[in-house]
Amino acid sequence: MASSIVGEEIGAAAPGLVRPRAGGRLRRALRWRPRLTPRRASLQVRLVIAFLLVSLLPMLIAAQLTARVVSAVFDKNIEIWLTETSSFLLNEIVSSQREATGLARFVVDHTSMASQLATGAGELQPSVAALLDVLGYDLVTIYSPDRGILYATQPIKNLQRLPLGSEGRLYRVDFGDHSAVMVAGVASFTVGDTPYFLIVGNWLDDKFMSNLAAMSSLDARLYYRDGDEFAEIYSAQPSAPPNRALPRAVRDRLETGPAVFYDRRALGGAYRAIYRAVPDGEREPAAIIFCGLRSDHTLAGWLSETNLFVIIFVIGLGLSVAAGLLLARRLTRPLRSLAGGVQAIAAGDYAQRVQPQGNDEVTDLAVAFNRMAARLGDLHNLEAQLRRRDRLSALGEVAVGIAHEVRNPLGVISTSAELVKKRGELSPPDTKLLGYVIDEVRRINNLITEFLSFAKPNPPVLVALKVIEVVKRVAEFCEPELSRQNITLKIEDEAPGAVIEGDQDQLYQVSLNLILNAIDAMADGGRLVIRLFRTGDQLMIAFRDTGPGVPAGLQERVFNPFFTTKPNGTGLGLAKAYTILESHHGRIECSSPPGGGATFMLVLPLIAVRAS
Repeated sequence: MASSIVGEEIGAAAPGLVRPRAGGRLRRALRWRPRLTPRRASLQVRLVIAFLLVSLLPMLIAAQLTARVVSAVFDKNIEIWLTETSSFLLNEIVSSQREATGLARFVVDHTSMASQLATGAGELQPSVAALLDVLGYDLVTIYSPDRGILYATQPIKNLQRLPLGSEGRLYRVDFGDHSAVMVAGVASFTVGDTPYFLIVGNWLDDKFMSNLAAMSSLDARLYYRDGDEFAEIYSAQPSAPPNRALPRAVRDRLETGPAVFYDRRALGGAYRAIYRAVPDGEREPAAIIFCGLRSDHTLAGWLSETNLFVIIFVIGLGLSVAAGLLLARRLTRPLRSLAGGVQAIAAGDYAQRVQPQGNDEVTDLAVAFNRMAARLGDLHNLEAQLRRRDRLSALGEVAVGIAHEVRNPLGVISTSAELVKKRGELSPPDTKLLGYVIDEVRRINNLITEFLSFAKPNPPVLVALKVIEVVKRVAEFCEPELSRQNITLKIEDEAPGAVIEGDQDQLYQVSLNLILNAIDAMADGGRLVIRLFRTGDQLMIAFRDTGPGVPAGLQERVFNPFFTTKPNGTGLGLAKAYTILESHHGRIECSSPPGGGATFMLVLPLIAVRAS
């Protein structure tokens, strides 16, 4: 309250004074607060979109080529596998036929059973029947070209040989109401002069190759020539949709083109299949083998070039977005740091710095920002010093006028009061009241003297001195009061022999004010540490107490004239200390970390360092 009243009085008492306007523009510049609207998300989106636009065409080309290559490789592998499967089926038929032929020859050469059956005498021996059953053969028959079927283990009506290439053969067996196809081996023998044939075979059905039937996604079929058409006589998957007649286009292609071809959309797109022609002796197809992979049971159905292109493009798009986001974040991270630094400086934190990263233009911008922040901090400090000097200059001019105007009446009042008191004609109460007047006049005169010494300080008498000696002398003087207040004082001299140029009396006054302030701050006792140390060519003297500390909002105002938090303080002690340090080419700083305690730091230039 006192400081505001004094300020008003100064403005009112000196309306004609021209106050310095140094730093006016700087104040307006430092008070300006830009409205910073972060656009990080928008910048990231733009960078990602730009990255996608740049990579879209190469990604489309790469996806198309990759889909084409993968689809071609996949198709080629399926084609090779199905071709080998068709060869396996043909070889299995021929191999089964050879085994049956060997068994028939064994029966003819080592037993008399075939001759007996041919003459109509006897039955199939139980041991031979058991052997045929174990080996999986379904039919044994004796056939004569003249007399037809003489014996059969099943009631068959007729046999028709079906040539299958140069080595293989099949037999169509008629039962009367239906027919079946058999893989059989034949052994010839004669009884007398009559030729006979022993035929041993098994049915060409879904049990013929159980390993194919177990693969529900794979279907193997055999088409045999029936006049001008090819009819299905075997399918490894009975549950598969039947196709009794071979498509005309397939038959024409096999009759005029290569013996094997691959169809990606066989049987209306239900299969990816191989068609293999089995020629007869005249090089025309006697049979056609179909091996197909069902599209609805495997990847073959949707692993087309179009689907692969879509999948690869989507994956590539996702990877491009991820790469774009990583790149955008990498680029915008230093920009966000710069934006945060600008906001901090706009809020008044001139100690804010940005950590440069990398070696690019953004790093140069960060370095320039740090230089700007340091310069703004210096300008802010300079502006504060100019404001303080403006106030002190105006205060000094006003103080001189007030001192002349007030001191003369005070002298008259004091002299008159002394004369009246010396007459001895007053009553004791009046004498006591008159003493109060004399004491208050003397106190006001001392306050004016102190104010004048602050407003118009005497220039320091600079001599080489050791600050530690001044500090120790002040500590000894204050020792009784420190003990009475239960305060422990410790001096830590980490710069022995440090010498500065200073005025011993003025530095003594500064140290005394700081110790007395610390005593007032620690009313319930505490600890005061005075630490001297070097930083470069400067001597640092830190007065650190364990009091309640100084609030952050008041740390810059404690050095203003007439600002005080003490009930009976004048607010001139720290302001005078600031002026004294400034006249010594140094400075004084205040800091108070969260949790309590305050530190006042005196910074003075060193001129020499000598050993103690």
